[in-house]
Amino acid sequence: MKKIALTLFLLCFIPKANAQNNYDDALTAASYAYSHTKKAHGANNVFHTQEYADKAIESYLKVEELSEKCGCTEANKMAYEARVDLESSLEQDTYERSRFYVKRVKEQGSKILEVLTNCQANSGSYSDADDVASLDSPEDDSIAEASMEVARKQKELEEKRRQLEIEQQKLQQQIAEQNKKKAEFEAKRLAELKEQTIIKNKAELALQKLENALQELSVVLNENSTFESNKGNYIRPENALKNESLGDTKTFYIDRAKELTKTAMQQFASSVEN
Repeated sequence: MKKIALTLFLLCFIPKANAQNNYDDALTAASYAYSHTKKAHGANNVFHTQEYADKAIESYLKVEELSEKCGCTEANKMAYEARVDLESSLEQDTYERSRFYVKRVKEQGSKILEVLTNCQANSGSYSDADDVASLDSPEDDSIAEASMEVARKQKELEEKRRQLEIEQQKLQQQIAEQNKKKAEFEAKRLAELKEQTIIKNKAELALQKLENALQELSVVLNENSTFESNKGNYIRPENALKNESLGDTKTFYIDRAKELTKTAMQQFASSVEN
């Protein structure tokens, strides 16, 4: 009878432990989904937005499956709605439209985590004393040991849940810090690109004036001479600035000025010899 009571007690515990494991896995999947969604929302083009949205869809599919096993209906419904919105994001052909659906999912990502956490807490609110009282021999040493084991498992699960919450907070802080650094970098790069454009316009105008002056001087020294034009070497589109730094831009125009001067010196030397 004692063995039968112990077996019945452990069988009662197994499904509850499995349910807690499903909750932990669901929370992990929801955390990944939330992280991917925030990255999708923070992306600056439709390709990266949809790339991270696709990863978030995979995680939300796991949340749907696990929350259904746990019986957390609200989380299951929210995960389904989030997945549908993300799938709509993949169907859009512009950055703004795709990001619109991602933003909706991002706003409810933390709510899904909260709902799953509440469901897990409520699922662990049962009383093991009621299970033990239903057995034939509550004073049995084996049952007492099993009861202590249940309490220990519950404590471990609760600690695991708290650690998951801490890791989620750290993850959110890291994402926020990364977004901050990214915004600072983009602002700095935008300012640098603006300065590069100013230097480009002024440098090209100055080089044109220098070339005109050298052409006039070439005619003065030799009426029959034709100054070799280098305009094609220093006039370029603004898109060329995107792939270089401010220092690279300055170096480019310094080198063009050197080349222009060198060409003029060679032609002047020829004029003197003739």
